[in-house]
Amino acid sequence: MNNTGLAVVTGLKYPSRTAIQMLSQLYPPYMEQFSLQYKAATTNALSKKSKPLLSEYCNKYDDATKVDKASMLHSKVEEVKVTMQDNIAAMLRNTEQAESLAERSNQLNEQATVFQKKSKDLRKQMRCKNIKTTVILVSIVVGILIIVLVPLIVRARNAVKGNRMLRGGGEIDGEWDADEALFLEEGP
Repeated sequence: MNNTGLAVVTGLKYPSRTAIQMLSQLYPPYMEQFSLQYKAATTNALSKKSKPLLSEYCNKYDDATKVDKASMLHSKVEEVKVTMQDNIAAMLRNTEQAESLAERSNQLNEQATVFQKKSKDLRKQMRCKNIKTTVILVSIVVGILIIVLVPLIVRARNAVKGNRMLRGGGEIDGEWDADEALFLEEGP
């Protein structure tokens, strides 16, 4: 070694192992091209001349995951970690949604049970009401029939009895009927 010092400036998160690797790979080609010139060079004299070589290595080592296997693995682990965190968050959301759906399902089940009980009660009430209404209607119809038919039957019966009295003289089998006699005196 000829007491040449190399330095690289990186960000805080850039792995130092990769920066050292870059310097160790940059040193041989740099010394090959500029070994004679850098001893006699003044400040910034080699900046323009060495810029293409330095730019090439800076571009190559810009993304540490492309040149360092450990960085690449670390990057992949971080990606997997982020994916797993997203999956866990999605799973928690799904669990919450499933719990919410289960709760709604239980509520709907309870409401269905209450509705079924109320519908049975209502069906019983309507059946009783229908029976009462039917009994009332039948009673009214029977009452109307009685009111209409009884006087007609009585008149028809009386008319038949009256006709017998007029024809037979009021005797039935040799006996006199007092009711028929009264009917004849009063008139129809």
